[in-house]
Amino acid sequence: MTKARSILLSAVAALAFSTAATYAQDLTAYCPMSEDDCASVLKAFEADSGISSNFVRMGAGEVLARVRAEAANPQAGLWLAGTADLFIQGAAEGLLEAHASASIDKVDAKFRSKDNSWTPMAVSPIAFFYNPKYLTQLGAEPPTSWEDFAKPVFKGAVVLTHPASSGTASVVLATMVQIYGEDKAFEILKATDPNVLQYSRSAGSLTQMVASGEVAISQAFTHGLEAALKQGFPIEVSFPKEGTGYELNSAAVIAKAPEAQREAAKKFLDWVLTDAGQKALGATHRESVIPGFKNPDLQIKTSDIKLIDYDSKWAGENRGRLLERYEADVRAASAAK
Repeated sequence: MTKARSILLSAVAALAFSTAATYAQDLTAYCPMSEDDCASVLKAFEADSGISSNFVRMGAGEVLARVRAEAANPQAGLWLAGTADLFIQGAAEGLLEAHASASIDKVDAKFRSKDNSWTPMAVSPIAFFYNPKYLTQLGAEPPTSWEDFAKPVFKGAVVLTHPASSGTASVVLATMVQIYGEDKAFEILKATDPNVLQYSRSAGSLTQMVASGEVAISQAFTHGLEAALKQGFPIEVSFPKEGTGYELNSAAVIAKAPEAQREAAKKFLDWVLTDAGQKALGATHRESVIPGFKNPDLQIKTSDIKLIDYDSKWAGENRGRLLERYEADVRAASAAK
């Protein structure tokens, strides 16, 4: 081999290594958290790992639909955040690649995936919230039951999300079925529908609508309400006496994504359950899935609320069927909306 050829091959090899190393640091995530929360968590991950990333923000149900549509040619390596129900459905469809986080043993056993097809990161209960001035004008009391949303006094004064596109509404639907039984839950949802001014695709706009006085009441995960309270929104929070479900906020590697992206996503899952990762999730106003890890910045007191024994596995396995019934029994009844 001539010296010139040897130098050329060395240069090509070095370029190839450099390109591979650069690509290994690129990660695309699909993320249903707020723009600020997606960015802050991934920025913290980059600071610790050196792995740079970008994200596409969409509703949690839309992430599942996007991953499903791209199954033959995935464009992202990480599904970052969303309720475990959706991840369970995605795993059942073969859309996720299992990975046991290096710190998974620290997670409360009740939150863990048995086959590590997804990784729990944080937890947020479903809460009710309301505009106190609007309630005074209506002469209404704050909602303390799922059935309160169907009261005639709230005609046109409710805003909710749609369970097909929103993780919030998906958990609400599964929660109500687990509390009341399926037929009774759908009776309540059908009775609530005439009161709903608008079904939003995702939960981001709900707090603004309630705070502005456009509507009186709504439902959301506590982390979104914590953010609204921190911003000074004039809202107050209550919880259902029957009990409430919760978002088991999770993440997963997207199956068949480019290898470099999958490896970067696995590093994220290893990192997110470390102290640094949990601190970054805590900054998004979520509660930790690791016993003893406290978030001192939370304003909403959740220690006394009644949490149901929420069955994420059942919710994920039955989500498609419940959505079909929701469309047929609830939304078809108000197709003019």
